[in-house]
Amino acid sequence: MFKSILVAVDGSEIGHRALEEALAVARVMDASVHAIHVVQTGTYPTLILSELEPPDIAQQALLDALDREANEFLADAEREAAAAGIRMTVYKRWGHPGAEITALAQELGADLTVVGSHGRGRLDRFFLGSVSSYVVDHATSTVMVVRG
Repeated sequence: MFKSILVAVDGSEIGHRALEEALAVARVMDASVHAIHVVQTGTYPTLILSELEPPDIAQQALLDALDREANEFLADAEREAAAAGIRMTVYKRWGHPGAEITALAQELGADLTVVGSHGRGRLDRFFLGSVSSYVVDHATSTVMVVRG
């Protein structure tokens, strides 16, 4: 039986399906649900910033846009959970998505981690599920991979 579920949301159709599956399992099992969105900083060369030097205007604009997008994805997930009668806690992280997802799952003691099989961008499609593969390989609990 699952008591704590972590679902990764990324704004993609498959990410939305993962959210729907996580909410369905939560309803049946009366589990708590947590959603995470990770801004994948490693794929944006302009985001490799020195800690000693502030980002330039273009870099800051990109960071701000990614932050707003992350907030929108998480707000959408909260609304969908609320419509299903499920309270959700949301988390926004920056870094490697697989590493951040597995770290949060461990921090929360999640029994189940739900991820989509592919991400939302062309680069993610090229890697064919590198984040979900990472989560499957590194998670300490059960992982559900939702396919498209």
